[in-house]
Amino acid sequence: MSVFENDVRSWEQLARTDPLWAVLSSEEFREEALTPEAEDRFWRSGEEHVAHVISVIRSEIAPAFTPGVSLDFGCGVGRNLVPLAERSAHAVGIDASATMVKRAQARAKECGAANAHALVIDRAIDADAVAWWGPVDFIHSVLVFQHIVASEGFALFDQLLEVLVPGGHGFVQFHCHDPGGELVRAVRELRLRHRWFNSLVVRSRLRPFTDSLVMLYEYDVVDLLRHLAAHRIADVVLERTEAGPGGYDVRLYFAKFAGSDEEFGATGRPMKLRVRP
Repeated sequence: MSVFENDVRSWEQLARTDPLWAVLSSEEFREEALTPEAEDRFWRSGEEHVAHVISVIRSEIAPAFTPGVSLDFGCGVGRNLVPLAERSAHAVGIDASATMVKRAQARAKECGAANAHALVIDRAIDADAVAWWGPVDFIHSVLVFQHIVASEGFALFDQLLEVLVPGGHGFVQFHCHDPGGELVRAVRELRLRHRWFNSLVVRSRLRPFTDSLVMLYEYDVVDLLRHLAAHRIADVVLERTEAGPGGYDVRLYFAKFAGSDEEFGATGRPMKLRVRP
């Protein structure tokens, strides 16, 4: 069994037992401790996140930005999918967990978001399926790629960027350093190598070993920028946020070149990069 398949199985298990905590690993979101007030904070956090992302794109890249079809990669229970649907003609959520997709569909129905759709994906993104409601002009992913081994994650990132139409925009978050002490790193290495051990750890919920949910994988910032450049991304705003001892996350806001490959080549293939404080 591959690392990717192993992680999907673990993610599916969490989706069935602790779905909100699987998305935001705060103790108040654990299934056995969840209160109506905590659940309200969970859903509100998605609204606040999406509002922030849209605001940054409008202030830093495209003042008139309004999504037509938004694609939420790793939609989970729909925390961000419904807020995206409120700001888009259609919002399409995709996730490797069938249980998460069912929960996202239920959340959209509960909120009356008829323009929110959720699909199950495997190792590849079905470009025709996600574009059923129209060309995808906004791609979004947060707290997802950090749980996908980089070899698989970069391939999926390429597919996301390929689905994005010329002139479209995106927001994607990555983890760029693995936090934790030597013991935690050793346990994570065992979880990566041995599926049975990873399943045991996930079921046990022993902290700090399960605080990284399925697994926590790091990405290289330079490699991320190379992948963006390879897909005609012409404008990038980078945010760095702290993520525990020795760790940080990179949040990328970007716009794809609006012209053809030939026109992009004629410009010298530039990519404007700014770091947001």
